[in-house]
Amino acid sequence: METKASDRPSRRQALRIVAAVAAWPALAAHAQWRPQRPIRIVVPYAPGGTTDLIARIVGVPLGKELAQEIVIDNRGGGGGTIGMGAVAQAAPDGYTLGIPAIGAHAANETLMSKLPYDTDRDFQPIVFIGASPLVVVVNPSNPARDVRDLIARAKAAGKVVNFASGGIGLGSHIAGELLKIRSGADMTHIAYKGGGPAMADVMSGQVDLLFAPVGTVLPIVNSGKLKALAIASATRSQRMPSVPTMQESGFPDFVMAESFGLVGPKGLPADIVQRLNQAVISVLRQPEVAKRLEDQGVDVSPSTPQQLEEFIRGEVRKYRDVIQRAGIKLG
Repeated sequence: METKASDRPSRRQALRIVAAVAAWPALAAHAQWRPQRPIRIVVPYAPGGTTDLIARIVGVPLGKELAQEIVIDNRGGGGGTIGMGAVAQAAPDGYTLGIPAIGAHAANETLMSKLPYDTDRDFQPIVFIGASPLVVVVNPSNPARDVRDLIARAKAAGKVVNFASGGIGLGSHIAGELLKIRSGADMTHIAYKGGGPAMADVMSGQVDLLFAPVGTVLPIVNSGKLKALAIASATRSQRMPSVPTMQESGFPDFVMAESFGLVGPKGLPADIVQRLNQAVISVLRQPEVAKRLEDQGVDVSPSTPQQLEEFIRGEVRKYRDVIQRAGIKLG
């Protein structure tokens, strides 16, 4: 059975999301919750990463929308589980929320033998924020024209393909393992402590390829220091219109991205969920916010809480399938 993957919604799905958000019953009429003190958004990673930047880009205008200060609380460690544990254990009163990188959050469900929370039962999804498709990049001197050509050349030469990642279980790792499964190529994973060192070794030619978010690699590709072979999105990216999709490269349904959403602890009252959902959607519709997120390579795609819940469950299934088939274990 082939592994199918999906990240951000397709154009048709996005239109359905817009319709669903617009049709959410009496949203404005019933979203009356007004916070009375600062709201804490837990980022389960260290400052400076994409998740942290998204939280800060959204946090300031969200504070204005809710007439309360938004405090960003970075709680790194444990692959994101320490911060998400703090969210799960918080009082369900709307004053503690979290922004997980959904891929890593989903992977932890299978990778971690003991989580301090239940991924499905201990969180209340609020709104999907957006996603950044992953791009396959190689050293510019690599003669491959696309991913299929890269794999074919390696097989013909009896060569092992090395692929880098920023760490075990991250989207870059899972995407590489999925390519290994789908291509049948002899591929070896090399895990780094962060995406920066992984990218540096691909740029120097020490490692063959890396899956990385489009916003991260775009300036480096444009500078000629990396070559993009494919993008793992449903359609070609406007940022890289000449780069084929993985599907065009011979890998149907191969869609992977770093994605982000806002969640709270389970038991969050419906009026608070509605108010927060409404407020974040209002912020994401602001042109300056959308532009700043786009500059980070994030395609904005707000959703209802139910759609985010379904998306997270789908990501858990997708990551579990790849992790189990690849036999991925934490070192």
